[in-house]
Amino acid sequence: MMKNIFSKISFLIVFFLIPFNASSAEYFCLDKEGLLYPLFNKTNCEKSTDKYINKKEFINIINFDQKIRNPKLIEFRKNGENQKIITEKDIKTADAIKFKNDSLKKLKTTKNDQKKLLKILTSKKNIEKQKSEKLARIKKQEKLRLLKGQKRLAKLEKERNERKLKKQAAQNELKQKKIAKSNLLKKKKLERLAKLEKENKFRLLEGEKRLAEIQKRKNQSESVSASKKIIKKPKDELIPDIAVNNELKIILLNKKIVKSSLIPNFSGDLTVIEDLNKEGFKKLVKFNSNLVLIVPKDFEAFSNNTSQNQMMSKVVTGVRSVPNPDFRRLEAEIRDKERKAMLAKRESENYERKLNNTQYSGVGWLDVLSVAANTSGAISFNNRYRSLQNELTSLIDSYSSTPMYLDQEVFSSYTYEVVGVSSEKKAHYDVIQYKNNNFYKQSTSIDENKVFKVAYNIQTQDKKYEELIKKYHTMDNVKVWENKKINDLDIKDFLVKLNSTENTKLDSVKDVYSFLNYEQDKEKSFWKNIFNFSKKKNNTKIASLPNSSSYETKDERFNSVVVVKHGSGMGSGFFVSEDEILTNYHVIEGAMTISIMDINGKKSSAVVIKTDLKRDLALLKTNMKGKPVNFYSGQLKQGEMVEALGHPKGRKFSLTKGWISAIRQESSTYSSTNSSNVLFIQSDVAINPGNSGGPLFYKNKVVGVNTQGLSKKKTEGMNFAVHFSEVKKFILNK
Repeated sequence: MMKNIFSKISFLIVFFLIPFNASSAEYFCLDKEGLLYPLFNKTNCEKSTDKYINKKEFINIINFDQKIRNPKLIEFRKNGENQKIITEKDIKTADAIKFKNDSLKKLKTTKNDQKKLLKILTSKKNIEKQKSEKLARIKKQEKLRLLKGQKRLAKLEKERNERKLKKQAAQNELKQKKIAKSNLLKKKKLERLAKLEKENKFRLLEGEKRLAEIQKRKNQSESVSASKKIIKKPKDELIPDIAVNNELKIILLNKKIVKSSLIPNFSGDLTVIEDLNKEGFKKLVKFNSNLVLIVPKDFEAFSNNTSQNQMMSKVVTGVRSVPNPDFRRLEAEIRDKERKAMLAKRESENYERKLNNTQYSGVGWLDVLSVAANTSGAISFNNRYRSLQNELTSLIDSYSSTPMYLDQEVFSSYTYEVVGVSSEKKAHYDVIQYKNNNFYKQSTSIDENKVFKVAYNIQTQDKKYEELIKKYHTMDNVKVWENKKINDLDIKDFLVKLNSTENTKLDSVKDVYSFLNYEQDKEKSFWKNIFNFSKKKNNTKIASLPNSSSYETKDERFNSVVVVKHGSGMGSGFFVSEDEILTNYHVIEGAMTISIMDINGKKSSAVVIKTDLKRDLALLKTNMKGKPVNFYSGQLKQGEMVEALGHPKGRKFSLTKGWISAIRQESSTYSSTNSSNVLFIQSDVAINPGNSGGPLFYKNKVVGVNTQGLSKKKTEGMNFAVHFSEVKKFILNK
């Protein structure tokens, strides 16, 4: 008897020293198979389908067979207090054995689920291991290839630098020779110019003396013949007084000029007329004492570089592999979870072993509590093990989709250029004012200005490419602005601008006619000739004076030749009608704005009205008036001397001579098939950049349009001009 009591006391001491959740003695769960197990977490059973029961319900259904425990629980809950209630005192050791068997079955089911999970996990780990090994091999191979490539690039860079240094040394030596030769030529040229200037001064003095004597004899002869004429009173003096408008009359002549669509419109009190001949002008002057005549003259747009800055940025030049920190982190977390899972599994097995080796005291409820404590510990640590295994599975899934290495972009610095471009548009006007019986002329313009920042050489690999493109302008933006119409203007604002512009008083109506390109009236007055005597003499003297900056008399054929410019490029052209210019297509290719300049420095804008890529020809229309050339007709003879007029290398209005080598069919510059279908004149006349589009003369007639010269590094004296027959077909649209 004493031995039995001692064993019970020992059991109670051991029982209370076993660590398990206190709630396991009060709350239990019943699964759908009828197995009972203690609840170590008061809020949730192991599965959502398991039923949560209290101690009273546990005691009253434990002695039933597991297959009917669920219905008995429902029945017990339904009857409530109106039934026989079993208490702790009624629990026997046999009930504890039943509870133990239920617990072992539950643990066995949980372990089977765990084995399946472990199998899946092991399979994933093996796959991941193989993947990691394969990635490591690939990275190693990539590293070896990269190293070999770097060595090869370093070798090439070294060879390139050596060639560059040799080339630079040769260029420096050649440059020094050129400088020495240029200095010698300059010295000889200055000596020759000084000699020519001395001779020119002497010839000029002699010429002025001869001209003065000739003019004197001519004036004497004109005064004698004029004194014999009958003086008649002008018809205008016989006309009676008429009503004259003394208020300001503003007339805008709607003259059609090149790019007239871009000049501004005027609003306000003014009259617009489409045409005004000399008779109409006379009537305006006759009936208005205060008159302003506005005549559009030209439109020009131009841009100049005002600043140039080098800007730094970074461009992606390659990719390198770097360890992925997430990959390393996941590896560390997986190792930690594996360690914790193994500890949880070990603890679960310890409690399961205690459960299998349960020592019964003979006190029913105490035996149940002992089984509950060990079951609670086994299930608790087993569930922790399962939870850690689930977390481990999730980590391995992430690990399998996380690369071991990341591709990191390699950046290199580079420079791009930002050019400040100052653009200007001008509409030029000639203005004739008539007031107080006097004529005044003025030239004024309406202008608009804009500053652009144009970027060059921005690399497409630049990480900030889109941002930089939006930040800066392009030359296309500049060209679009140049070809946009100038804003309209109120006529009052134009008059304010006009009043601030210096005007020139004209001596007579003849100057007005000359200014407006009208034919002069025939002189009938003897006294007018007398009074104009001194002026004629002075004009003759002034006209005989040479330009102070000129040391030569230019060939008269240059009066038909112009400089053709667009942007930073230039070429040559020549008048084929009063206001039409012929040039090469490649001279104006891609041009948004074109300007021309004649030998007197007079400038105007121009537009393209016709092109022919096959013949590399273009026809321009301009506001300037020029002297048209005469074209040759007939057959050219091989060996005849011809002359090219143009602006080689920017040396404006130059002349070079040579001989006709042959007349032959050649392929055009723009030919896509290289077929010989354009007639050219081959000559040894020096043709250089700037000569393109200029005329090739045979005596005083044009025989061709200079278009191309073969590279001087490969050939010498092989230059070509489009034959005049091709030019004729182009102009006549054949």
